[in-house]
Amino acid sequence: MQSPDKGTSQGDTSSSALREVESSDLLGNAGQLVIHHEQRRYVLRRTKSGKLILNA
Repeated sequence: MQSPDKGTSQGDTSSSALREVESSDLLGNAGQLVIHHEQRRYVLRRTKSGKLILNA
């Protein structure tokens, strides 16, 4: 489930707010998510120590 928008970054002067989501909502039980960006495939995954890694 998505969290509500929570403000902007310090350097952002636009009126659009940053979108925040919980990593568990993105990664699900599998602990990973495939992202397609500009005709490339990336995998965002949670490590055993709880950190996030993005690989192409």
